[in-house]
Amino acid sequence: MGRAAPIIAWLHQQGLRGMGSGKVLEGLCEQLLNAGINLDRSVVGYLVFHPQFDGMNFTWTRSTRTAERQAVVRIDILRLPSPFLNMQATGTREMRYRLDDPNVVLPFPFLDRLRSLGYKDYFAFFEPFGTCADRTVWPDLPDGLIMHEGVTGSFGTTQEGGFNRSDIALFRDLAVPISVAIKVGAILEMAETLLGAYLGPTSGRNVLLGHVRRGQGQIIRAVVWHSDLRGSTALAETSALDTYLSTLDSYYDCVVDAVIAHGGEVLKFIGDGVLAMFPFGDDALTEVEACELAFAAGRDALARLESINAEQAAAGRAQIRCGIALHAGTVMYGNVGSAQRLDFTVMGSTVNEVARLETLCKTLDVPLVLSEAVAGHLKEQLGSLGWHALAGVSREIEVFSPLATAPVQEGPNPGCKL
Repeated sequence: MGRAAPIIAWLHQQGLRGMGSGKVLEGLCEQLLNAGINLDRSVVGYLVFHPQFDGMNFTWTRSTRTAERQAVVRIDILRLPSPFLNMQATGTREMRYRLDDPNVVLPFPFLDRLRSLGYKDYFAFFEPFGTCADRTVWPDLPDGLIMHEGVTGSFGTTQEGGFNRSDIALFRDLAVPISVAIKVGAILEMAETLLGAYLGPTSGRNVLLGHVRRGQGQIIRAVVWHSDLRGSTALAETSALDTYLSTLDSYYDCVVDAVIAHGGEVLKFIGDGVLAMFPFGDDALTEVEACELAFAAGRDALARLESINAEQAAAGRAQIRCGIALHAGTVMYGNVGSAQRLDFTVMGSTVNEVARLETLCKTLDVPLVLSEAVAGHLKEQLGSLGWHALAGVSREIEVFSPLATAPVQEGPNPGCKL
């Protein structure tokens, strides 16, 4: 263990710090080079919980001295036999193949490729977590195949004669410490990814930083977005479940991607509604910038919907319509809920008002409405849709739209409570 001891101590430190997997691999390979290992390639991989992919690999090469990140999906993982897949499927803890004899038939095409690149030796390890991939998450697993969860790693060299006995012994001593350090970094990254997917990246980071107590929050200024799918009740009643979900996903793709593309943060889905924000002030955007970005996101979302609707029409399916409202003001951003079930969101009169503003899209037959608090900061030529009373709001609000069609009113109604 003398040769391994300082590297193990370093790996423990990285685990305690929650260092990312790529940085762990890069530092490890530098440690191995300093220890006299003729290392030319190293890979670590593991399964992940992520909305878009199922596995993560990091590949380090001596020529670049960096760990290249590669996300993979199930079809890629299962497509071709490989040492990593074999070890995960069988629970095999170790594999070694000498690649310097061209007459030896290798069991995996991947190893033939390494040999063609001049590699002479390959050592791989697998450290299982004691759990297996859930078949409800992996429905396309072949019958009888079990995917053991864990960290898989490999080392390759182009050195003539390959790795020596001391090198292999070192790899064996390091397998568990490497896996622990990688697992810690992977779990933290997955936590941030999943919290970001469900709460939004800023809210997710706030939760990870410990902002988890009820009532804990801050007062911020923001442009608040509220959008809602039109005709969703009828769609749910008349469509098959897969058609309904597919329509919802298409709507969310247009709206959510537009918000994110213009720097906003989606806070939550409320049924088929979307609540988002574009904060401004302090170190964030200026109020004018936030209004411009939110407005651009609204126009972008509607343009994306039009593109989707061209496909819907060609397929003989119903058009997807939505209403979008933008309002600006002060909101409380933080935790609310019961002692045992919390939500990280925005609250306050601005949020209540934007939800009610959105209902005017249907009343006024326009897809996008803006309050004066947003419209007043835009260079775009907008038309006033008049002053409107909102349920539960003590004042009337003037509403604007780039597609204005309603008569313009001169000011608040005389009976409006200001």
